[in-house]
Amino acid sequence: MLQKRLLERTLAVALLSALSLAGSATATGQAPAIDRAAAAAEACMALGDDARIAQCLQQVAPRSPEQQRADAVLDDPATQAAMEAWSRAYEPAMAAHAQALAQRGDVRSLLGAMMIMPVQDAAAGDAPGVLGLQARGWFARARQLGPTDPVVAWVEVTDCHVLGCDRDAAIARLLQVDGDNAAAHLWANGVAMESGDPRAAREDLHAAAVAPRYQPHSGPLLSLLLDARAGAPVPAMDARTSAGMQAATGTGTAADWMAMQALGQWAAIALAPMQGVSRFCAPGSAQLARDPGLRADCKAVLSRLAADDSTLPYAEMATRLLIGLDPGLTGQWTPRLRQLAWWREQSLPLLADLGGVAHRGGTPGAGEYARWVASDGELGAMARLLSHAGIATAPPTEWQLPRQPR
Repeated sequence: MLQKRLLERTLAVALLSALSLAGSATATGQAPAIDRAAAAAEACMALGDDARIAQCLQQVAPRSPEQQRADAVLDDPATQAAMEAWSRAYEPAMAAHAQALAQRGDVRSLLGAMMIMPVQDAAAGDAPGVLGLQARGWFARARQLGPTDPVVAWVEVTDCHVLGCDRDAAIARLLQVDGDNAAAHLWANGVAMESGDPRAAREDLHAAAVAPRYQPHSGPLLSLLLDARAGAPVPAMDARTSAGMQAATGTGTAADWMAMQALGQWAAIALAPMQGVSRFCAPGSAQLARDPGLRADCKAVLSRLAADDSTLPYAEMATRLLIGLDPGLTGQWTPRLRQLAWWREQSLPLLADLGGVAHRGGTPGAGEYARWVASDGELGAMARLLSHAGIATAPPTEWQLPRQPR
């Protein structure tokens, strides 16, 4: 089972990289290729058998020499046995830590305990992936203690799938406690589009455009995930397990693995569904011609997203949409687009080594980088990462985008 979970984690990293690159690919005509690659990788994972999954992924994306060396480490039966033994000890230890955390009884501890609890005690009738009664009870207690706490409302909305909650009711509670926040209305906009209600989605987009502030929830959620795992008495990795985990996941210590888990969980829940924004505000949208107020609302929302440092995919998407929506904004927003592309290009090789042995080349550990993301946003963390590695944080004057946005 561990082998498959590690393969799934490798796929998740690849898909997250594809997400970060999606904005650039759209401008250069490469988006369909990314979609095909992601679909092919997902088809591989559906095969079920570990050997067939590995063979299929090799065909989809041939392994580099470095990856082939990692494969050789993972093919060692003794390494596989060590990793399996460590995994069997790790999850119960994390579950025990979650239970101890919940016993503190405060809102943040209850939320953190719920978010790090392994899905292991769900009832037989529950949907796949839904947490067990104990973990859901921790969240219910947190909501009882903090009925007007925005973090509680954001956790319910973003983790609704594992809580088995009523999504519409969760959105309504979020708008009650954080209704002056454009980020809450953007989340509602995406959910309305997913539910097939474009009229409600349009109202939510307008509410996001006129809201007095835009304050994404991603930083507080990542801090919550990191704080919840901090100090967890999980088993240490011996040398063989460390080598195997380094080869499989890029993390060679339990602390780095927990930080990468937090980052992966954060990436899965931090990004609001953006179908509404991309549909309403795309340059070729037919509704722009029919709805006289839509263009102004799109500019207001996209300007907020483009200027925000919380997440790279949103900033790139919004900046490109702004330029496409109004070519007169090209001069204003192209410098931002260049900056985003530079951070992405220069950061990706460094991010691949976050859990590397001795954090080569001045690269911080996964835990330190995760804290940067929580405090400064993904873009602020990338800037710090480049500075840490002695790389210019601003693109050189002669550096150009591969192709100008269309």
